[in-house]
Amino acid sequence: MSKIVVSFSGGLDSTVLCATLLAERKYQSVLPVFFRYGSKHGQWEEEAARKAAEYFSLQLTLVDLCDAFSHTTSSLLAADRRPIPKTGYDSESMKHTLVPGRNLIFASFLAAIAESRQAEAMALATHTGDHCLYPDCRPSFNAALANAIMESSDGKICLLTPFETMDKTAIVAQGMRLGAPFHLTRSCYENQALSCGECGTCRERLAAFAANGTADPLVYQSQPEAGLF
Repeated sequence: MSKIVVSFSGGLDSTVLCATLLAERKYQSVLPVFFRYGSKHGQWEEEAARKAAEYFSLQLTLVDLCDAFSHTTSSLLAADRRPIPKTGYDSESMKHTLVPGRNLIFASFLAAIAESRQAEAMALATHTGDHCLYPDCRPSFNAALANAIMESSDGKICLLTPFETMDKTAIVAQGMRLGAPFHLTRSCYENQALSCGECGTCRERLAAFAANGTADPLVYQSQPEAGLF
């Protein structure tokens, strides 16, 4: 049975990625993996990941990396007292949300899980909107990572990054075509049940839905006026 392992945060991008892989039917089994890493919004992401996986009738694997990330700093982490930036999704405001080595560490565990479960591939939902902000989301990183995974697995595991040339607007459009469960997803970085609507990732998400001429199905605590995303 052909299998693919997916880094699955319960966010918009990874949910559309799962919807895409299931629609393509190239793999008989899609295995979503959620990583706990001590983020402020982690409990809400995990809840979203569980609900989205259940929607797809997929078994979610949970990996706890909180201890490992206790040695890193980022405004996304619960142990860091810096507030989440409440301005646009740009390099100046979002640089504080960089978690050093996060995707590298996630990918290493994902590769190990893929090889252990006899999967053929693993997939990440990185996209163009992340390239300027996060070094471990860029095509150059993905290319190096793909080589490293291929070498470490003795040629058994390939890395897929199908959204590498797409932005959030295009991902939303694809999710709409596939009927992805956007209402179950979580993008907000704040530690609260209701998405804030003001942090950079909320603004990026809202702008992507607006660019597609439709409303985000999520209810927000605050929604920026048009043009202020």
